[in-house]
Amino acid sequence: MIAHVSGRLAAKRADRVVVQTAGGVGYEIVVPLGVMEQLPAPGEPVALATELVVFLATHPGGVHPNVLAAAIWPRGVTREVRDAALARAQDWLGTDDIGRPQLATDASGRLRLGSQVRVDWQVFCALLARAEGGGSDEEAALEQALSLVSGPFMDGRAPGRYAWLAGDGLEYEVAARIADAAHRLSRLRLAQGDPDGAMDAARAGLRLAFDDELLWRDLLTAAHATGQEHLLRAAVAEVCARTSLDEVLPRMAPETEALIDELLPSWRSSVG
Repeated sequence: MIAHVSGRLAAKRADRVVVQTAGGVGYEIVVPLGVMEQLPAPGEPVALATELVVFLATHPGGVHPNVLAAAIWPRGVTREVRDAALARAQDWLGTDDIGRPQLATDASGRLRLGSQVRVDWQVFCALLARAEGGGSDEEAALEQALSLVSGPFMDGRAPGRYAWLAGDGLEYEVAARIADAAHRLSRLRLAQGDPDGAMDAARAGLRLAFDDELLWRDLLTAAHATGQEHLLRAAVAEVCARTSLDEVLPRMAPETEALIDELLPSWRSSVG
């Protein structure tokens, strides 16, 4: 694993950069959204271009420029500023393998991303669809889908940006589908006699769906199935710690509490 690379920022794409070292070697590096927004860019910061691309990525059917402008600039924007931002985003994304722009306007006047712009959410949904067919490919597809989950939804987004997410419903959908995939994989592995793998699956979902009680119960059930009490106690401690962080309702769901009572009757004295 490469821990450090220094050099010149040679290229920047939707989810990765190329760093050209002094020795002439170019390293392609995948970077999260929060890092991408802090990287240098010609002219204005890249944050706005990133938000434009994210909005288009979440609307694969395309959007009219006026709709995009209303989402990105809710307080209004001139056509000149909008078009300049779109031009910067087009330059950033570049062209595909046959020279077509990765951000273009279709015949109906809608803005669309090119087919070669990789969008993790779309890849995730495709893998989930493949898993729904069941069979020997289900576990591998679910595992691959969950490998795309690295943390909270849109972690690292700049304050004051992405206001359109509040009325979009995407954040809820992402959390629900990831939690469902993690639950399915955890139960599947548990049924196969792999409690450690079941714990890993539950944790993969909790990286994003941290408040999903069903995943916490999956983790507890899998930890108990290992036969190692210290793992179960550690999982119980995690559930209690997570509950204490909830400022609205600092208590676990009754189903979760009942499960802990069943799996580890002495837990109340051990967690205080």
